Amino acid sequence: MASKFCFGFQSLNLGTKTKTDSISYYIEKNNLIKGLNYARKKSEHYLEIKNYSAYCDIMIQKSEVYRGYNDMENTIKTLYDARTIAETNNLLEKQVLIYRAIGNINGIIYEYTKAKKYLIKANNIALKLKNNDLLIKVNQGLFKIYSETNSDSTFYYLNKIDSYTKKSKNLRDIGLNQNNFFYYYNSKNDNIKAKKHLDSSYYVALKTGDKTLIASVKNNLGLYYLTTEKDYEKGKQEYIDVIKMFPNNENSISLSPAYLNISYAYEKLGDYKNACIYNNKYLELQDEKNANLYKSNQDVEIKYAINKAENEFKEKEKAIIEKQERNQKLLLLFASLFILAGFIFYFYYQNLLLKQKSKLKDIDTKLQYKIISATLDGQDEERNKISVVLHDHVSAVLSSVGLHLSAFESSLTKEQVTDLKKTRALLKDAHDKVRDLSHELVPPLLVKFGLQFALKDLCEKNTNSLIQFKFHSTLAKDRRYNSEFETKIFFIVSELLNNVMKHSKASKSKLLLEEIDGKLQITIEDNGIGFDSKNISMSDGFGITQIRARIKNMQGDMKIKSKIGQGTTIIIKTIST
Repeated sequence: MASKFCFGFQSLNLGTKTKTDSISYYIEKNNLIKGLNYARKKSEHYLEIKNYSAYCDIMIQKSEVYRGYNDMENTIKTLYDARTIAETNNLLEKQVLIYRAIGNINGIIYEYTKAKKYLIKANNIALKLKNNDLLIKVNQGLFKIYSETNSDSTFYYLNKIDSYTKKSKNLRDIGLNQNNFFYYYNSKNDNIKAKKHLDSSYYVALKTGDKTLIASVKNNLGLYYLTTEKDYEKGKQEYIDVIKMFPNNENSISLSPAYLNISYAYEKLGDYKNACIYNNKYLELQDEKNANLYKSNQDVEIKYAINKAENEFKEKEKAIIEKQERNQKLLLLFASLFILAGFIFYFYYQNLLLKQKSKLKDIDTKLQYKIISATLDGQDEERNKISVVLHDHVSAVLSSVGLHLSAFESSLTKEQVTDLKKTRALLKDAHDKVRDLSHELVPPLLVKFGLQFALKDLCEKNTNSLIQFKFHSTLAKDRRYNSEFETKIFFIVSELLNNVMKHSKASKSKLLLEEIDGKLQITIEDNGIGFDSKNISMSDGFGITQIRARIKNMQGDMKIKSKIGQGTTIIIKTIST
């Protein structure tokens, strides 16, 4: 069964305001355009009067409205607009809410490393503020991420939320906490405890009157009927109730699991027609969400990183120019009073100009590295996302096609059944090709066994009759690093080995991994023709420039030692993560 759990931390919370001049009022009246126009006018007004805290509040509400209507592109853009203001004006509480929202968005598109980074950042700030309400919200997000990745930390964050909730009198928080316990015990097949917490969450949800919380609990109740009691009729009815609660599709977060699981209920009840209808609704909702979000998230993050780097450069450049102007005025003043002193200061001024030009050059070089690094990170993220989409989404679509074929098999003639088998064979071939392409984008050996095994396999694959690659590692066999770090190192080494094969004319090459003073050191040696390493610059090959930029962004360093006719040695040192 393909099932999607719906937790309370996924539901929207636009507040309880019912004033006729509030964004929630217009949304409750199903007037999205007026609600968004109200938010736009208010945000412009708050910026004008420099009420940045209120501006962040209205932008966060606005992003939640977009998210409810599955407009993920505007959701992420709105959050990053608010992030810029919150960071510039050091609004810590708003930063927590924004980082939490961005972390949850990254979790939706399976970028769990990024999601954890933002949520942990939000949690650290909330701990400093000692704000219990914020800690509940952030830890809900962390619990979701670790539960979806089947991490041992799931139970840790479950207890964290429970301890914070005990200090809260908010019924909604209490309901969400019970929802969390249901999911945890349900995943552990402890049906008695799961049902106990599900009943508690349902009671609290009804007491709050919160529609999205009630929908969340009903989704879990339907899941309980499907998986534990095998009562597909009861499960179907719970999902019908959820779908009726949002006739205008204004809450895709609640509707998505309802569509998927009611499709399964209809399938088990033998109603394949309705099973296909609701499965298609789920896929349409996922397609729309992914199409809006995958590219938007990457584009906005890259633009944010580049704009931030450019702003830092402009500020430093402005400070240097101002310093130049002050120095020039001082020199002119002293030159008019003391001719001899004027000569001294003239030489001092020339020397200062050279230093400042050198600083500007360094800043410009750093900016180029940051832009290259941001672009490369974007490419890595795109590669990982394409791999996830191929593996998780496209495979799901192909499986859905199989479901459609099964629904019509009983009504086909013998000849048509034969054609159907051929179609299924073609479908399997497409599925296998999608899987192989996913493995090429992100090597499965790297994901499952780590950097050492992946690099050893790379050396073995590249060895042929012309060149022999030897691999040696002094690291412990079970030594693993952060997955993002391992992926970057793997592709850096892969590019360098490719350069050895293309340009060095070597017959032997050695790859060595070791840890020295807490840093991972990678050494690549070959017995090739070599080159003059003293004359390497940024113009000598964009590939080397990309690798330097990436290693520098990882707080590392790369040295190239080579002489003509004496081979080449490349040493990379980077902080282990």
